[in-house]
Amino acid sequence: MSSMSVSEGPQTRSREACLEWAKRVHDVQSKRNPHEWEAAKKRIESAREHEMQSRKCKAAKNHAIRSRALAAEGLRQMSSAPASEHLAVQNRWKSAQECSAKFASARWNAFSREAPVVAEPQVLVDEDEEEEAMAEAADLIGTADVTALNALGNDGLQADGQPAAGRSSVDELLAQLRKEPANEEECAAKFMLYEGYAREVEEMRSTLLKFNEETQPTLPATVAADLTHQIGKIDSTEAMGIPDDAREWFVFHMMRKAERNNLSMAQMLDSFEKKLAFLANNDQQECPVCLDQFEAGDKAPETWVAATKSARNAGKAGLK
Repeated sequence: MSSMSVSEGPQTRSREACLEWAKRVHDVQSKRNPHEWEAAKKRIESAREHEMQSRKCKAAKNHAIRSRALAAEGLRQMSSAPASEHLAVQNRWKSAQECSAKFASARWNAFSREAPVVAEPQVLVDEDEEEEAMAEAADLIGTADVTALNALGNDGLQADGQPAAGRSSVDELLAQLRKEPANEEECAAKFMLYEGYAREVEEMRSTLLKFNEETQPTLPATVAADLTHQIGKIDSTEAMGIPDDAREWFVFHMMRKAERNNLSMAQMLDSFEKKLAFLANNDQQECPVCLDQFEAGDKAPETWVAATKSARNAGKAGLK
C-alpha cells in the first residue's frame, strides 16, 4: 500500500517524512531550558513587532506615493483639457484618491496589534497588492499608463524615481498654477484639487505622528530618537510657510508646499521602513519551529500573516 502524502503544491511530502520532521522538531524543542525559551520568545516578539512596523511604514509610504502620482496626473490632465472638463478631472481624482486612502487604511489596520488572527496561516505578499492598488487608482483617474503614474509618484523620491521619457515632472506640472485662471470652472477645479490634496498631506502627517507614538517603546533608543527628530521637521517654519510677497496665485505656493511636505514624508517613511526591516531581519536568526539557522533555499525565512518568520521548509511541513 502506498503511503499517504501531504500536498505542497506541485510537490508532495510523504506522511513518514512529515512524522520524521515533527519528531526532529520535538527533539530540538525539548532540549531548550526555560532561560532559552524566554530568550527565544523575546527575540521572536521583537522581530514580529519590527516586521509589523516595517510593513505599516511601507503601506503609508505607498499611499503617499499614490497621492503624489494622482495629484500630478490630475494636473497633467487639466493642462491638456479645456476648462469645461476640469471639474470632471477633479472628480476622477477625488474617486481615485478615496480608493487609495481606503486601501492604505486597510493595509495599516492589517498590520496593527488589533488585527484579527487568521484561521489559516498565509505568506505575506505585499508587492502584488500594492501594484493592484496603483492600477486601480490609474483606472479611476482615467489613465492607462500605470508605469508613468508610478514614475510620477516616485519622482524625486529616489535616484531612479524619474518620470518616463516624454512625461512632465511634478514640478513642471505645478507650474501651471502660477497664474490664477480667469475661467471660474477651471479656477474652482484646481482649487478643489489643491484643497483635497492638502487634506491628504495633513492626514499623512497625523499618520506619522501616530506611528512615532506607537513605535517609540519598541525601538532602539538611537532609532527612536532619529524618528522623533525627523518627524519634528514636519512642523518647522520652512515646511509650513509661504512667501508673503508672492506675485503668483497663492494656490501655487500652497500646492507646492503640500507636495514638498508629502515628498519629505514619503522619503522619511522609506528610510524608516528599511531600518525596521533591518531590525526585523537581525532580531531573529533561526526558525522558531525547527531551530535551523536561516539560510538561502529551503531554509530562507518567510513571513506569515502574524508577522512571525519561519524557515520555508518548516512552513510547508508543519503548517500545511
